[in-house]
Amino acid sequence: MKFDVLVVGAGPAGSSCARKLSKAGLKVLLIEKSSLPRFKLCAGCLSARTLRLLPEGYERLILNRISSGLLGFRGKEYYEVPAYKEVAQIIDRKDFDHFLTLKAQEAGAELLEAELLGFEREGTSYKVFTSKGILRADFVVGADGFHSRTAKLLGYRKRKFFKSLEFFTKGELKDKVLIEVGWVKRGYLWVFPHGEGISVGIATTGEENLFELLRGYCEEKGINFKKPKGWHIPFVEEERDLQLGRERVLLVGDAAGMTDPLLGEGIYYAIWGAGLLASAILENPADPLPAYRKRLKPLVEELVYAGRIARLAYGFQRVAYRMGKGYALRSFYELLAGSKGYKSLYLKGWLSFLKHFAIEKFRL
Repeated sequence: MKFDVLVVGAGPAGSSCARKLSKAGLKVLLIEKSSLPRFKLCAGCLSARTLRLLPEGYERLILNRISSGLLGFRGKEYYEVPAYKEVAQIIDRKDFDHFLTLKAQEAGAELLEAELLGFEREGTSYKVFTSKGILRADFVVGADGFHSRTAKLLGYRKRKFFKSLEFFTKGELKDKVLIEVGWVKRGYLWVFPHGEGISVGIATTGEENLFELLRGYCEEKGINFKKPKGWHIPFVEEERDLQLGRERVLLVGDAAGMTDPLLGEGIYYAIWGAGLLASAILENPADPLPAYRKRLKPLVEELVYAGRIARLAYGFQRVAYRMGKGYALRSFYELLAGSKGYKSLYLKGWLSFLKHFAIEKFRL
């Protein structure tokens, strides 16, 4: 069977791309190796700026509305900074991904439960080998996550990523999130609300023993520790870190590495990037990659400046912790709400960083 576009992976990036292309009149097949709805390990925190990218009906999926943040340093020092407005929402990825897939189907996309096995160029299109047979498509979109089969078939390997552990348990936070810094060299520990319970996790780019750190933290804080599950979060610090594909096999979301190197936020960039990719295919179907790169420039700039902040924040974690009480955390609320970008935070935050750095050096 022949399709205009075959999209691999029914996560936020794949479903969003499929929906936009289908609405434009293209014949789209969305393939997903797991039966939907399916469990997806993720804290499920959507920044408020993500909402403007979502189709109607998402409101029923919101489990918690976040309007305050707690920042901790090594589990010993804490302060809370209210946002006074909603800056994030908590959803369950199982229901969220299923919702986006249904919206893609409503727009005309077809869904096939199958696994990608390979593809090869065949004239101006591609022969695509799946666990359910051979298909043909003019374009292949790889939106199949960190372990993207599409990316691997193109010869890509992820070079920069967080290793993460997380579990869900009983607890109460309701409308606030807790971020703990100082536990790992580059990364953080979190406790987020998740409906009536909480999600607890930790992420690092280093070699720390995350299982022992997370278990020790839970024992110290009286949290019911459950065996955590692990996953990887790719990130981009420079434009060259992106893995966008070749010819008319294109990557988006985690498959391309489109994740914030500071907070590890991926859903916002996945959906944003998916829309840009769809537009590039529609704009220049003969050679969409140059158009895709051009459209991605604002998104890439955000990730690059997030990377610059990450190097400072994780390199000087106590300084970053102290900054959060004043300028930094409120500025991040504006970022999450969509009224500021990472470039603005980086350029305007230098004076505050130098001031707090000097204070910290004086204390030492």
